[in-house]
Amino acid sequence: MEVSPASVVTRPGFLESQRQSIKLPIAFLLGAIFGLSSPGFDFSRLAFIGLVPLLILTRACTTPLQAGLTGLVFGTGYYAIALSFFTGLLPLQWLGVNDIFGYQVVLLTWIVESLHCAVLVGIFSLLVYCLPLRPGFLPNHRRPFYPYLIAVPAIWVFIAWVIAPSPLFMGTPLSQLAYSQWRNTAFIQMASVGGSGLIDFVIVLVNAAITLLIVEFTPFVRKLGDRTDQLNSQLGACVDLGIVSLIVFGALSWGTHQIASTEEQVRPEKAARLNPQTPPVPVAILQGNVSIEEERFKTMSAEEFSGRYNELAQNNGASIMVLPEGVVTPGQMAQGGLLSKISNLSSNQRKEIIYGAVQPMADGYINCAKLLSPFHYKENAYVKQRLVPFGESIPLNLLYQRIPEDLRNKIPASKEQFLAAHKSQLIHSGWGKIGVAICNEAIYPGLIAEEVREGASLIVVLANLGWFHNSSLNKQFLACAILRAVENRRFLILSTNSGISSVIDPCGVVVSKSLSLKRGILLDTVQFIYSKTPYSRLRWL
Repeated sequence: MEVSPASVVTRPGFLESQRQSIKLPIAFLLGAIFGLSSPGFDFSRLAFIGLVPLLILTRACTTPLQAGLTGLVFGTGYYAIALSFFTGLLPLQWLGVNDIFGYQVVLLTWIVESLHCAVLVGIFSLLVYCLPLRPGFLPNHRRPFYPYLIAVPAIWVFIAWVIAPSPLFMGTPLSQLAYSQWRNTAFIQMASVGGSGLIDFVIVLVNAAITLLIVEFTPFVRKLGDRTDQLNSQLGACVDLGIVSLIVFGALSWGTHQIASTEEQVRPEKAARLNPQTPPVPVAILQGNVSIEEERFKTMSAEEFSGRYNELAQNNGASIMVLPEGVVTPGQMAQGGLLSKISNLSSNQRKEIIYGAVQPMADGYINCAKLLSPFHYKENAYVKQRLVPFGESIPLNLLYQRIPEDLRNKIPASKEQFLAAHKSQLIHSGWGKIGVAICNEAIYPGLIAEEVREGASLIVVLANLGWFHNSSLNKQFLACAILRAVENRRFLILSTNSGISSVIDPCGVVVSKSLSLKRGILLDTVQFIYSKTPYSRLRWL
């Protein structure tokens, strides 16, 4: 009797016969282990294998609902670890919340945001389950159409880098897989070509290739079916893994070459000779380390605050000084405040000073960065475009109204209405044009790439991470800054109130950095670079 290929049904695997009540706790645990790959924990190699359990468990599902729920639970475990910096908010006495209630608020925030982000992983699992996928790299004109090793990474990148950063999702995407490789300098150089999304694509590609190998050589789940290239399924899985290994090896080799050639050009002792247009410029980053408790409880007077930064600004030999987000408040704009002190310093010593300010306007406040320069350029201010949900804006008013009134009044955005700019504005320095990002804007690659397209030759990121004390957020933020530097091949200055402040070169090498929760000055040199990367040129990326 002849059997047509269309009538062949793959045999169910071992995991498909197991109850969801067993598989879901396993999914949560494996997701939590995967979360250890995020910055702050730095088990970066987990990123290349940590998604394999989710792909296998998704393959073991029998309905779309099971697939979506499996992804949601796995994602909750992942984000519970990756977003554990929320615990750094404690204690919440600076918000006027007592310890017991503070623990409850932080725990609830942590759980809700983990679930919110986990929805993305649930969507990923659902799409992987529902799409007709066949093993290998090649598509087919017959069902199943899509190649597993292309479709799975593409779905992940679309969700992580298109949906997650979108205003509609209202997310703060800090935990994409690319950031797990922030110390793998050679590997992340591909971001200059395809952005951080390309790094995610390759990482998920490795996970998908390992998954296919496990699927073909074990009885855990049903096979995917025939390959377009007509190779034996097991041999094909081995060939696929070999190809993926060559891709990773090629990326590492190319990245190593890029680092060597770029580092040669940006060495301070050679930079001016190799390219007179990009001489080394001495910079100083002032880290005042004013705690959130000192700020909110007013235990530090305005005079002490301005005196601390004024002391750090004296006699440091830098041409450009950078102060963190929000150091100049309305109170510091008065005569004798910090603004007048650094203005006098800029005029008397002919220094350029970039500082963060919270400035009152007719309809609210703006979170901005300004430049004091002896050259008096008109383009001397940048206004923040992406506001922090519940910190500077109320994203969902209906949800906000359900928050108890006592707690609602303690949310910063309840007291201060912040206004957002609708387009980027470059700061014009005597050395060149500067692109600025304030706080959470550093996690949006497109925003900074747009500034580079408009002519920014240096990137400055201002932040105040004091709300989260000495949590893993410091390293996650540094990882974001490193990827933004590599994507655009720009020097990046990261100035924070309480650390980690740093100077990052165009290859993502942290040239110098400060200690967390320490007061001091970080001295280094930067260059204003005018060339553009493929990533910064291609608007659609």
